[in-house]
Amino acid sequence: MNPIMNILAQTDLAAKSNNNDIPQTFLGRFPLDDIWQFISNVSWLEAAVFVAFGVIYLAYGWRIFKALVVINYAAIGLYLGIYLGDKLGSGLWGGIMGAITLGTVCYPFMKFAISLLGALAGGVLGAAVWRIMTLPDPLIWAGALAGLVAGGLLAFSSFKTSIMLFTSLQGSTFIVVGMLALLSDYPDLNRHLTDAVYAHVFLLPALLVVPTVSGIFFQARLLKLESNWAMPE
Repeated sequence: MNPIMNILAQTDLAAKSNNNDIPQTFLGRFPLDDIWQFISNVSWLEAAVFVAFGVIYLAYGWRIFKALVVINYAAIGLYLGIYLGDKLGSGLWGGIMGAITLGTVCYPFMKFAISLLGALAGGVLGAAVWRIMTLPDPLIWAGALAGLVAGGLLAFSSFKTSIMLFTSLQGSTFIVVGMLALLSDYPDLNRHLTDAVYAHVFLLPALLVVPTVSGIFFQARLLKLESNWAMPE
């Protein structure tokens, strides 16, 4: 056997052995199938709305961050309320009460709410960077955990950066999902996109990280031109 091929084969066997030694509790996966199926099922109208909201988040999130924080927590409350309401017999009222409750409670605790959103955004970016670097997929949670900690620490050191982080990430997510959904409406493009997404594991995370970083720098430049910026007290 070719010496180089022999080394590669031994390396592959060692990697598989190491993965087998990892307890199943600590194994995870990147939900590529679920993400791509969701994108493929988005209608053109929903995709256009995603892109519009993404531009607002990405370019002007720092201006309207308080409203966006309330919207985020109201959405989380809606989801949790529907989930709990279904178990108690009324998903509709559960969702309404959950949205109102979290949307109202988060406002007086704006700093804490921003810190949590910044930490979550850091976790998503950490997992995305882990995927881009093609590190072991079963341990992608480690990248997410590192990003979560970094995002949380960043929130306590610089609220402005934390706000730009989560608004840029959400804006990028909306734009990427919307644009991919619009392109997927064309059968030929859909086939090529699907092949590219599954053949290049770094593609989707890179499409998320690049505009997020660009959005942070863009918002930072706009921020320098704005003298009055409503920071949470």
